[in-house]
Amino acid sequence: MNKQQGVVLPLALIVITIMVTMASILLVRSNAEIDEAALVQEQWQARLKINDAEQELLLSMFAGEQLPGGYNVGDLFIPTDGTFIKLKNGVEVAVQDLAGLLSLHYLRRAELVRLFTGYTDEQQATDIVNHIIRWQRQNADGEALALERNAPFRSLDELMLIPGITPDMFNDNDERPGLRSVLALSGSSFVNFAAVPDFLLVHAFGLTDNDVSRVTSLKERRKWDDISAMIFDLGIAVDQSLIPSSRYRVLYKYNGVSARAEYQVRTTIPLPPRKRLWYFPDHERHFLMSTAQ
Repeated sequence: MNKQQGVVLPLALIVITIMVTMASILLVRSNAEIDEAALVQEQWQARLKINDAEQELLLSMFAGEQLPGGYNVGDLFIPTDGTFIKLKNGVEVAVQDLAGLLSLHYLRRAELVRLFTGYTDEQQATDIVNHIIRWQRQNADGEALALERNAPFRSLDELMLIPGITPDMFNDNDERPGLRSVLALSGSSFVNFAAVPDFLLVHAFGLTDNDVSRVTSLKERRKWDDISAMIFDLGIAVDQSLIPSSRYRVLYKYNGVSARAEYQVRTTIPLPPRKRLWYFPDHERHFLMSTAQ
């Protein structure tokens, strides 16, 4: 009898241990499923809010007065230099005229090199710009890398295929915008300085902090012609115009969820406008190309 009890007790302990382990696994899985369901619900709610914000924003852009640096819609002013504003439904939006960004198609070498020195040293910045130029050159020379397409970029994400460009440079952070926020695939052949973000004014066009403060003040007072005159007086040798383009990048934020879109907005074309890009949710990009042989 005692021998039987001596055998049964360890077996019982083993069974209890197995049952406790299985219960723990089920509990962990249940908690993970609950967290995943909550995340999906939050994203769905954000998607509904962002969709409403998208409709309100585009309608305002069609109905409002288009100015060099934004849209005037009654008491609401929508800047087009990438500055965030909050709409009535709580969604934050930032509208960026692509004529205010540096274009990879209408490439300005000096400004692009100066921009990249804000992310790395001058020599590597020069090398990166050379790679960007060779990537898009139709007739490759003998120095071209095997990975280069010799055609225009198909998306900004392809910049991470360029040697020297890292995800840290490409994505935004709390200290500075990433390359994906200051570059455009097509952009414009001219620069609309009423829509150039402050970061580019400093790191691409060489304005001082005092200069940027003056531009900000002129924007707030809607002194668009004075901005153009100021840029001319500073001797910045680029083609500039106060004519806004029809292509815009819009960032949406709601409760920690973000989206990114690009539109072609023309008042001569009825709603809805052409949507050229849509990321929801807008995650960071983390891809690094290795060219090691």
